[in-house]
Amino acid sequence: MVRTSILKTNVKSHYVIDSAEKVFQLLNPNYNAYAEEFWGVYLTHQMELIKMSMVHKGTLNSCKIHPRDLFREAVHANAFALIIAHNHTSQNVEPSLEDIRITKKLLKCAKLLEIPILDHVIYTKEKYFSFGEAKLF
Repeated sequence: MVRTSILKTNVKSHYVIDSAEKVFQLLNPNYNAYAEEFWGVYLTHQMELIKMSMVHKGTLNSCKIHPRDLFREAVHANAFALIIAHNHTSQNVEPSLEDIRITKKLLKCAKLLEIPILDHVIYTKEKYFSFGEAKLF
């Protein structure tokens, strides 16, 4: 079994994350309709899932994330790369100005630490938005 954090669904080993759709499928069972949650999906160099972890739980319409919390998990997991994700309780997957701002900030940190962020996925119960698919990276 792949190591996962305490709150997460167990995942089969060698689970390759090669699309935003797979990130959505992985996180959707943990969808919280009452609070925004910011997740890290930590990957090997072959894009296999090491673990996924809720890095921060916010309020109904916001979730303040600090880079140290996200990258502490990445270093601890010896992750080659990661994908970040968070839910929108509003059911609107369009990124807010704050979503764009924090993504840019985290990308700067990722570059410095040489642990690339491959995508940022915003999801609801029914759909998702991918910064990567939208060419916002």
